[in-house]
Amino acid sequence: MLNPATGAMLYALELPPEGGTTSWVDLRAAYAGLPERLKRAVEGKRAIFSYIKRLAGYQGADRVISEEARRKTPPITHPLVHTHPVTGRKALYLDSTTTTGIDGVDGSALLEEIYAFATRPQFVYRHHWQVGDAVLWDNGLTMHRREPFDPLARRLLKRTTIFLSRDRHIVPEGSPADDH
Repeated sequence: MLNPATGAMLYALELPPEGGTTSWVDLRAAYAGLPERLKRAVEGKRAIFSYIKRLAGYQGADRVISEEARRKTPPITHPLVHTHPVTGRKALYLDSTTTTGIDGVDGSALLEEIYAFATRPQFVYRHHWQVGDAVLWDNGLTMHRREPFDPLARRLLKRTTIFLSRDRHIVPEGSPADDH
C-alpha cells in the first residue's frame, strides 16, 4: 500500500492444539548486523511490493482478489532502508510475502541474500500462542509470519491495525511501481 499501517496487534481467543506459532524479525538488528557490502548494496534502493504475491500463498477462494482490492493495492515501491525519525537507527523494510524484487536490480539473488541474513535466529522472536496473549508490533521495524497449522482446527485471533504519525514512527514513502 502507498501508506501502510505503522503497526498491529493480535489477541488470541482460540488456538489450534499445535502449530500457528508467529515469528517476528527485528529489522533494525538485522540491518545493523549486515556486512558492509550488503549495506552498500541496499542503501538507496527501493523494494517492489505486490499483494498478488501474498495471495499466491493462500488456498482456494482466498487466492482471488477483487477488482476493488486490486485498485487499492497496486504494486508499490518503498525504500528498502529507513531511518527512524526519533532514534536515527536504520532498519530494513521488506516482507517475504509481498516483496517481489528490488527496483533496478535484475534477479532475486540480492533479496534472497538479505532474507537469509535477516531471518537468522538471533534476529527472530518466535511466539508460541496461549489464549489471552496479546502481541503488539511496529511494521516499520519488523517482519512477521505465521507457521502452518491444521486447516480443520480453529484459530481465532482478533487483529487491530494501527496508523501513527510519521513524526515518531517509520511510515514508508510509497510510490506506484510503474513510476520506477
